[in-house]
This record gives sequence, C-alpha cells and structure tokens, in this order.
Amino acid sequence: MKKKQSFSRISRAKVNLSLHVVGKRSDGYHCLDSLVAFPRVGDEISMEPSRNIDLKVVGRLADELKSRENLVLSAINLLNHDGKGASIILNKDLPISAGLGGGSSNAALVLRMLTKLWQQPLPSMNSLISLGSDVPACLDWHLKRMQGRGEILEKVVEPPKPPTIWIVLANNREKVSTGIIFNAVQTFNNEGLGILPIFKTAEIFLNYLRDQRNDLEAPALKLFPQIMTLLNTIRNTSGCKISRMSGSGATCFGLFLKESDAQKASLDLAKSFPKAWIRVAQLFS
Repeated sequence: MKKKQSFSRISRAKVNLSLHVVGKRSDGYHCLDSLVAFPRVGDEISMEPSRNIDLKVVGRLADELKSRENLVLSAINLLNHDGKGASIILNKDLPISAGLGGGSSNAALVLRMLTKLWQQPLPSMNSLISLGSDVPACLDWHLKRMQGRGEILEKVVEPPKPPTIWIVLANNREKVSTGIIFNAVQTFNNEGLGILPIFKTAEIFLNYLRDQRNDLEAPALKLFPQIMTLLNTIRNTSGCKISRMSGSGATCFGLFLKESDAQKASLDLAKSFPKAWIRVAQLFS
C-alpha cells in the first residue's frame, strides 16, 4: 500500500516590530505602515491527503478556538476542493486575540500546503485580504514592510549575522479585541516609516526601530493598563534593547543581542508572571 504523503509546518507568529497608523479608508479600515517579522514561534499544522476535508484542533487552546470562527475553514473554501480532501491537525500554541496574527498565519499556511497538495494556484489578493488583513503578509516569513490595509508588501533585507537578534514574546493571558483598539485610535494621519535604510548591521536595525512606534500601543494601554506592567518589566530586563507591544496587543516583546540575556529575561518574566505565555526565539531564522 502506498504511504500517504504528509506535511508538517510551523505556522509562525507575526510580530509588528513597528506599526504606524497613517490614514483611514472610506470603508472604515485603517491604512498602516508596519515592519513585520516572523520568528520561529507558533502553532504546528500537520496535513495529509484524505477523501474528505477534516480539521482537528488540538493543544492547550483547542477548546477555546473551537468556540470561535476558524479562519482555516474560510481559507479552504477559497479553493476548488471538489473531489479533493485533506486531513488537517492544528496544534494550537499561540495565544488567541494576542496581536500575533495567529489565525491569519494558520489560514495562510494551510493555503500554501493545500495548493501544493492539490496543485492549485493561490487565491487572488482580494480573496486573501477578505480573510484578514494579515493573511497576505503571512504567506511567507521574510522580514517585510506592510502597507495599506495589508495588501501592499515589500520584502526587506534582514541585517546580516552575527550578531543574532533574539526576541522574547510574552502575553499575560490577556485577550484584546482588535476592533476595540482600532476604534479607540484618535489620530489617523501619522507619519509613516519613511525610506527604509539598508540594515548593514544589527545595531543599525535596532537604532532604526528605536525611532519607530506602535500607534495602537497608547489606546491599548489606556483600555488595558495592566499591559503596561508587562511592557515595563520586559523593558527593565538586563540586555533588552527595545520593548514594544505587537499589533493590537496584548502580547509584548523585547529584543536582545545575546541569547543568554534573552533566556534570563524569559526566566525572570516567568517568575513575575507565573501564568504568562512566554517564548524565546531568533528574530530571523
């Protein structure tokens, strides 16, 4: 009997290293200018051919995800699956409503895997953006600039190694509604990222990021002031070069040049926030 072809991939977190709100569209969506990275932290998606389409969600957050609309199913419906099937297992590790684009990343990866399995092209940009603003950016894991609603993408050359930049991600089990945060934004025509420099070194990259911001951070902190405690704790860990909130929150991150500093920061955070979700990874890998 022929063995079934199987795939297994990590559906990586999307981290907004900077996020500038630069306008508001007539359809109500905001215009963004954001630098996004995809460290090797995320959910695991396994897939193999099957007669029918079957999605099974497992892991710590499985029950919670079942009660919400799953973008993976919506993504599958964008493809021609007449007479085709796949057995999909989503092992959920990323916190939900956390500013990490978990659902969008899941949808994007399933589309990549299914189009390979079924030998189909990817859906159009309009179809992808209809799933979620982050879906197009999540189709690959290059450092990139994301503009417009999320449909204008520009690959950015990562700073060379060494040194490696390390990221510590932390979420203190806070769920934040993206819509609530965007509705609280009061200024729309903010300055964008401008012309990106050539990131010849990690230091140049970090110096550039220090001058950027997340325009969703202030309204998120006003509505959820407890996020500030986590953000300040990360900022005060030894070796932290930059700390910021990702997306609409409530996940925060710190960037480090030494793995030892990043690992120690994660241990210190675990002591201060014993129930928190905390992960350490290379920023670019």
